[in-house]
Amino acid sequence: MRDDTRGRVPFSLLGVLLLVSSLTLAPTLVPDPAPTETTVERVVDRTAAATQTAMRGGVATAGRRAASNPVLTTANTSVGRALNESQPFRDALRLRIYLRVRDRLAQVSATSDSVTATATLPSVETTAEYREAIERVTVASAGPNGTRLRATVENVTVTVRRDARVVTRRHVSPTVVVESPVLLLHQQVQRYDRRVNNGLAKPGLSQRLTARLYPIAWARGGAQFGGAPIDNVVANRHVSLATNGALLGVQRSTFGRSDPDGRRTLTDATAVVGIEDVVGGSRDTEFAQSLLAETSYHPPEQSISTAPPPGNHPQPDEPMRVAVNGTADDAFRAVAAPDALDATLADAYTVQTRLVANGYRIGGGRPSRPTRPGENWTLLTERRTSDATVVDDATPRPDVPRDWHELDSFGRVVAVEHTRVAVWENGSDETTTASARTERRRVSVALVGRHEDDTPAPDRRIRTAHERDGSPVGGPNLADVEPRAERELLDRAGGRDAVAERAAVGRLRTNAIHVTGEHPNELRPWVYRDLRDLREEVRETNVTVERGAVGSFDANPAGQLRDRLAERRATFVDAPTRYDSTAQKARVAARIAYLDAVTDRLAAGERHHAGASERVGRVLANRTGGSLADLRRSLTARETRIPRSRPAPVSPAGPVTTRVDTGPQYLTLGRVNESAHPSLEGSETPLVARNVNLFTVPYDNAAAAVTGEGTGQVDRVRLLTAAATLRAANVTRNTSNETLARQRATLRRRVERANAYVLEQMATTVHEETSAGPQRSREIVETATARWNGTGVRGRALANGSAAERVARVTAERRGLSLVERDWLWIRLDGATEDALSRPIARPRTPVVNQTATAVRRISRAQTRQLLADAGREQTERLVEKRLGTKTLPAGLPILPSFVPGAYWAITMNVWWVTVEGEYARFAVTANRGTPATPSASTTYVRDGDPVRLDVDGDGTREGLGTSDRLSFRAEAGIVVVVPPRLRGVGDKDGVAVETSAGWPDAGAPGE
Repeated sequence: MRDDTRGRVPFSLLGVLLLVSSLTLAPTLVPDPAPTETTVERVVDRTAAATQTAMRGGVATAGRRAASNPVLTTANTSVGRALNESQPFRDALRLRIYLRVRDRLAQVSATSDSVTATATLPSVETTAEYREAIERVTVASAGPNGTRLRATVENVTVTVRRDARVVTRRHVSPTVVVESPVLLLHQQVQRYDRRVNNGLAKPGLSQRLTARLYPIAWARGGAQFGGAPIDNVVANRHVSLATNGALLGVQRSTFGRSDPDGRRTLTDATAVVGIEDVVGGSRDTEFAQSLLAETSYHPPEQSISTAPPPGNHPQPDEPMRVAVNGTADDAFRAVAAPDALDATLADAYTVQTRLVANGYRIGGGRPSRPTRPGENWTLLTERRTSDATVVDDATPRPDVPRDWHELDSFGRVVAVEHTRVAVWENGSDETTTASARTERRRVSVALVGRHEDDTPAPDRRIRTAHERDGSPVGGPNLADVEPRAERELLDRAGGRDAVAERAAVGRLRTNAIHVTGEHPNELRPWVYRDLRDLREEVRETNVTVERGAVGSFDANPAGQLRDRLAERRATFVDAPTRYDSTAQKARVAARIAYLDAVTDRLAAGERHHAGASERVGRVLANRTGGSLADLRRSLTARETRIPRSRPAPVSPAGPVTTRVDTGPQYLTLGRVNESAHPSLEGSETPLVARNVNLFTVPYDNAAAAVTGEGTGQVDRVRLLTAAATLRAANVTRNTSNETLARQRATLRRRVERANAYVLEQMATTVHEETSAGPQRSREIVETATARWNGTGVRGRALANGSAAERVARVTAERRGLSLVERDWLWIRLDGATEDALSRPIARPRTPVVNQTATAVRRISRAQTRQLLADAGREQTERLVEKRLGTKTLPAGLPILPSFVPGAYWAITMNVWWVTVEGEYARFAVTANRGTPATPSASTTYVRDGDPVRLDVDGDGTREGLGTSDRLSFRAEAGIVVVVPPRLRGVGDKDGVAVETSAGWPDAGAPGE
C-alpha cells in the first residue's frame, strides 16, 4: 500500500495550483466588458432632457423671429418653394424652429462611464430637404386662450458612442410648450386683415365705415334740405375721417384696443373737418360732435354707439306716410269724365230682356198621313203647314228661367190648323192627297228681365226696381223698362196675339235685347258728388314705411297701398245687402269702377317702382360697381354697434395684453413722406378714395334712365327743375360775370316758352269746359297766374300743380260754376297740365340747364372765397344766407311719383357710393409674454412689406423665404339719403359727381 501512493500528487494540491494559475492569467486572457443597459439608458435620458431644454429656447427664439418677419408671400427660391403657399407663415415658423433647434442640439451631449450620447438633426441644402425639415415640425396654439406655443420635432437622432464607436441610435420626438403668443398674434392680424377686406356682407371695415358715414350724410343732407348752403353732402374729407375711425373700431374689436396715436390723431382730424364744414356754410355741427364722441377713446368695458346725432333731420328709420294722393285724382279723371260716367250709369240702368213661352195641348191633335191614291202609287214628298189663330184668353202660367225675373206675362188659347199634303207618282203621272186636323193649345208668354251682367256692382235685388218715385234722385227708377221692352219685343212683333200664335207653332224668337231705363237728370251730379267724397277718402289712404327702406327700394309703397286699398275695399264700395233703388246700384257701380281704376294705377305704380329699382341697380353697377343688394346691406350696416372690447387673454403667467402700432397712425388722402413717418421710404399715399354721387344736379341721364323717361326725353329736364335752376341763377344776378348772364338769359327764354305752352293748354281746357270763348279763357288764366310774377316762380307754380288749382278757383268765380263744375274743371286742368308738362316743348334741354347750374356753382364758390378772404365769417354767413345760388339748386332723384306721369312725387333720394383703398407702411402688434423668468419680455408681429431672408443652409448667405406683405384693405359703403318732396332735394351741388382723391386707385404708391 505504501508503494502505490508514494509517487502520486494529491488532488487537493492540484486544485489549488489550478485556481492560482487561473487567477494569474485572467487579466490577459478575458476581453473588456460591454456597457451595461443601465448606462445607455442613462445617457439617452440625459440627452433627451437636454434636447427638451435646447428645443425650448429654440422654439421661443424662432417664434419671436417669425413674428418680427412674418412670411405671407413665398419667394421664388429653393427655400421659398418649399413653403406651402396656403400657409407660408406657419411653414416658415416650422423651418425656423427646425434650424434653431438643430443649431442648439450641437451643444447637447451626455456622458456616463465613458459612454457619450449626442442629439442631431440632419443638415438641409435642397428644396426637398427643406420640405422634409418642415414636415418634421408641428406647431399649434396651446393654453386655454391660445397664448402659448406647442411644438414637436420628430425623429431627433440620439447617438450613443464609446470612444469613436457607435453603441446604439435612438429616435426621439420632443414636444415643448413655451410662452409665445406668435400664433395668437398671427391669427389676430389675419383676422384683422379679413375684416378690413370683408365687404358689406360680413362684419368689418365696410360695415363700420357705413355706420359712420350714415349719420354724417343724413345730418348734412337734412341740413341742406332745410336750407343750409351745403354744396357737398358727403365729401372725401368725411370719408377719410370715417375710414380711420372705422379702422380703429375694427382694431378694438380684434385686438382689444386700438392704436393710441391713431386715436389722438383722429380726434384732431375730426375737429379740423368740423371747422371746415362750418366755414363751408353748414351751421349744424352736431355731426362733428357726434364723430368726436365716437372716435374718442373709451375704456374697454364701454361700447361706442354710431347712432345718428340728435336733431330735427329725418333719419333712415324714421317712419314716413305715403298716401294715394294724385293717383286718386288721375283715376277720378278717367272714371268721372262725362262719357265714362254716363256709360257706367247706363250699365246700372240697363236690363237684359227677352220673351219666354211654354204651352201644352188641351184638345184636338195633328193629322195622320194622307191616304195612298192606289196600288201602284209611290210617295214622292210630303209637306206640313200649321196656321195658328188665337181663339180665347187664358190664365198665364209661364216658366221663368233661373236668374231672370218676370216683368209681364199673358196667356192665350190658340187653335192650330195642321195640314199634311202628300205628293205621289205612278210612272210619269203625279197626284196629291191631303189631310187636316185642328189642335187647341194653351200658351203662356212672359216678358222677363235680368240686370246687365257688365255692371261692376254686385248682383243683388233692388227693392224698388220697377217702382216709380223709388229713387233718391227722382225719375222712374226702372219702371219704364217694362214698357220699353214691350215696345221692342211685343209691339214690333205684331202684338200679344201674334206672339202667342208664333209661340204655339214654335216660331217665337227669344233672343235677349238690352233696354236702358231713363236716367233722372240729377243722377250724374249725385253720383259725381259721391265719387268726389270717395276720392278724398282714397287720397288719404296711406301706409307707413321707413325712409331708408324706400330709398333703397327695399319697400314698394305702391304695392303696399294697393294691399291697403284692398283691405278697405268693402268699406269704400259700401254695397248694401239689397239695393233700395237703381240709383243706389249705379252709385255702387261707379264706386267700384273708380276703385278698380285706382287699383290698376297702383299696380302700374308697383311695376314702375320695381322697374325703377332695377334701373337704379343698373346705374349703380355701371357707375360704381356696387349693387342694390349692397345698398340694402349698407342700410342695415348703419346700425352696427361696436362691441365691447374683449378682455385680454390670460396665460399661466398672467394676462397677455396687446398694443397696436401703425405707421402712419392716421391714413390721409394726401401724400406723406419719411420725414413725418420714419416707417416710409420716400413718400406715398396711404389712403385713396372715390366718392360717387349717383344723381347729380340737375337731374342727369342717370336720373332719366331711372325714371323711365320716354324716347327723346333723356336730354331734357322737367320744367320744375329748369325753373328752380333759373331761380338759383337769379340769386347771383348781381354778378358781372358775362358767362352766367348769357346762360341765365338762354335758360329764361326756354322756361318762358315752356310756361307759355302750359298756359295755353290751360286756357284751352277752360274754353272746353266752360262757355268762355278762347280769348276770355286766356284772360282768365293770365289773371289767375299773375300772382306768380317772374319766369322761374311761375314755372314752379305750373309744374307743382298750384297754378291749376288757382285757375279753377278763379274760373269758377268768373263763370259762376257750381261746386261740381268747379271740381271737374280743376281735375281737367290738373290733367291737362300734367300732359303739357310731359311734352318736349315744356321740358328745356339738359345742356342749357346744366350749363347755367355750372356757372351758378362756379360764381357762388368764387364769391364765398373772396368774401371769406376779405371780411371773415360773419359776412360770409350773410352771403350764404341771402345770395348763394347753390342753396336753391335742385338735386337728387324724385321717386314715388303719384304712379302716373306728371310732376308730383313723394320723396327725393340720392345715393353716395364710397370706395376706399388703403395700406399701412407698417402695422405692428406687440404682446407681452409675461413669463416668470422674463416678465418684461414681449413679441412683436410686424407687417411692413420687407423681404424675409434666412441663412438656411449655413453657408453664411441668407436665402429669401418670401415677403412680409403690407397690410392693405378695400372697403365700400353705400349711403342712401331720403328727404321730403321739396324742390331743392338733396345731393352734391358742387358739380362734381365723382370725387376721387389724389393717387386713386393706387394706395401706398411711392412718390417720384
